Amino acid sequence: MNRTIIALAGFLFICAGIITAFYQTTLESNLDRSSSVLEKIQEGEEYLKQSGPTGKEKALTIFSELAGKQNTSEFEFRIKYNQARALEKNGDHYLALDIYKSLRSKANLTEDEKNLLAYSLGNLLLRLDQEVEGKGHLESVLRTSADSKLRSKVLQSLGDFSYRKKEYELARKNYILSLQEDTNNTDSRIGWGRTLRKQGKEWASFDVFDEYIDTENQLSGAKTEIVDEYKNSVFSEAMQLYSKKTYWKSIELFQKSLSINPSPSVEENSYYHIASAYDALGRLPQALEYLNKTLANQVYTLDQQALYKKGTIYFRQGKYTEAASVFQTIVDKYPKNHITEKAIAWKKESLDQLKDEDEMPVNDDLSFEGVKQERKNSVSPLMEKTNQKASGNDLEF
Repeated sequence: MNRTIIALAGFLFICAGIITAFYQTTLESNLDRSSSVLEKIQEGEEYLKQSGPTGKEKALTIFSELAGKQNTSEFEFRIKYNQARALEKNGDHYLALDIYKSLRSKANLTEDEKNLLAYSLGNLLLRLDQEVEGKGHLESVLRTSADSKLRSKVLQSLGDFSYRKKEYELARKNYILSLQEDTNNTDSRIGWGRTLRKQGKEWASFDVFDEYIDTENQLSGAKTEIVDEYKNSVFSEAMQLYSKKTYWKSIELFQKSLSINPSPSVEENSYYHIASAYDALGRLPQALEYLNKTLANQVYTLDQQALYKKGTIYFRQGKYTEAASVFQTIVDKYPKNHITEKAIAWKKESLDQLKDEDEMPVNDDLSFEGVKQERKNSVSPLMEKTNQKASGNDLEF
C-alpha cells in the first residue's frame, strides 16, 4: 500500500513538473513573440513619422506583414490602424478608408481609439472631398476628446480643407485654434503663414513662423509639400528683397534659407547674394567672406561671377596685385564671354595702377602711402564708365 502511494505521489510530481515546464515554455514563448511584435510596431511607427518616400514604404511593408499574421487582441487595433495610415501616406486612400471603417465596427474599442479613428476617417474623407461626413467625424472628436494634440490635428485638418477651398479667413481661424491647442504643430503654423500670404499679408506671414522655425530639424514630420513651399518661399522672399535693395532683411532671409534648406544649390545662391548685399552696403570684409564660401561649396554656377566681384572688391581696397591675380584666374579658367572680357579690362587697369605706384616718386611733401590712399579714393576710367551707365547688373562694378 505504501509503495502504491509513493509511486502515485511520484507520478503526480512528475506530471506537475511536466505541466509546469510546458506552461512556462509556452508563456515565455508568447512573451517573446509579443515583445517581438511590439518592437516591429514601434519600428513601423517611427517610419510613419518620417516625411520621405522611403519611410512610408517601409512602414507599409512592416504593418502589412504584421496584419497578415495572427496577432493577439492587444495589438490588433494598433497594427490595422497603422496599416491604414501607411496606405494613406502611400496614396491608397480608398483601401485605407475601408480599414478605418472596419475598425470602427469592432467592439470593445476604448474612447481614445474611437477618437483616433474618427480623426483619421474625417481627415481622409475631407481629402476625398466628402465634406459633410468628414466634418461630422472631426466635430465629434472636438466634442468628446480632451487630448490637445489630437484636437490640434483636427482643427488643422479643417484649416487645410478651408485652404483648399480658398476660404482663407476660415482657414486662418482654424489654424490659430489649432496652435492654441498645440503650439508645436508645425503644419498649422506653416498653414497659417500660407493663408496670410493668400490674404496679401506677406510680412505678417513671416512674423508667424519665421522666428519659430530656425532649422531644418524643426520641419521634420511636417507634410512634404507644405515644407517645400515654405522653404521655397523664404528663398523667394529673400531674392525679392535683394532686388528691391532691402539688403539687411534680404541677408537675414538668405541666412534663414541656409538654415532650413541647406542644399548645395541654395548655398550657392544664398552665399553669393549675401556677399552682393554686403558689397552694396559697403561691408567689404563680410562680402569677401561670403564670396569665398560661394567659391568653396559643391556648386559652380555662380563661381565666375563671384570671382569677378571678388576682384573688383580687391581693386577698391587698393589690393591691385590680388585683383590682377583674380581677374587672370577668370581669363584662364572660363571660356570667353562678357565676364572674361571685363576681367581682361580690369586686369589691365589693376596692372596700370601698380605701374603708376612703382613710378610715383617719394618726397617730403607727399609720402608713398598718401599717394596710394589718394589713388584708392580716385575713380578709374572703368569705374567712371560703369557709374555713367548706372545699371543694376551685379556684373557691373
